[in-house]
Amino acid sequence: MSDNRPVILITGACGGMGQACARLLGHRYRLALTDMDQARLDILADPLADEGHEVLVRIAGDMGDITVPATIVRAARAEGRLAGVVHAAGLSPALAPWDKILMANLVATERLLQAIETEDGPLVAVLIASIAGHGALADPRPDIDRLFDEAPLSTDLLQRAAPLLQQMVRVGDRYGAGSPAYNYSKAAVIRMCERRAAAWARVGRRIVSISPGTMRTPMGVKEAADNPAARAAIVATPFGMGSVLHIANAVDFLLSERAGFITGTDLRIDGGLVPAIRQTRAAEG
Repeated sequence: MSDNRPVILITGACGGMGQACARLLGHRYRLALTDMDQARLDILADPLADEGHEVLVRIAGDMGDITVPATIVRAARAEGRLAGVVHAAGLSPALAPWDKILMANLVATERLLQAIETEDGPLVAVLIASIAGHGALADPRPDIDRLFDEAPLSTDLLQRAAPLLQQMVRVGDRYGAGSPAYNYSKAAVIRMCERRAAAWARVGRRIVSISPGTMRTPMGVKEAADNPAARAAIVATPFGMGSVLHIANAVDFLLSERAGFITGTDLRIDGGLVPAIRQTRAAEG
């Protein structure tokens, strides 16, 4: 394969979706990979290199840190034409408390996009949101939505978000504020794509989000084991749990010229969960 192949940056590369994307996209792109832990990155990257994929960058760091997203983007760009970014990094309620969820899902995403926007040129960004974000979109909270949309990088974000999220804690929910933090941060990611689409199009760029349902990843399996709401969602999903390949194949398509007229939108890959819920509510209402 030619060394002139473009570069693709994958965040959260060691997670189930990130790994699947790296393996599939590595046939068409050279890879820049990032995740929290360097040892895990090396465990992922070495076999990829053995399989013939070209791993140019492997940088460990917390995407919520103020300097990390820009550092990673610069490192990827230094290796050649950066054709796309797959932002798979994120945290769920089973993995972290509410403040860490906001830093990973909301703050890190905004910082990553701002780092991308420091230079012009064609590029496609695919952000992994969640089907949980659609629940938040269907139940808008103007105070939370306004805060997450207008001030995601404010120094007092967590202080301002805490009482708003606490008001939404449901009785019996073991994750407390973590559940609304996850749902509304993922809804904010979906809106990030919508808000940026027009400006990105003017410089030849596209930005889209994907909302997976419950996927058979380590995070998804843990959620299913620990979170009654996640188990209920699986039961309600006509196709049950999804595969990481469902996500990777969609990402591959969205990055390609075949998707050249798709931007500013969210693709649900939920096995039919959202329409099933809507039909159930309509029948009950």
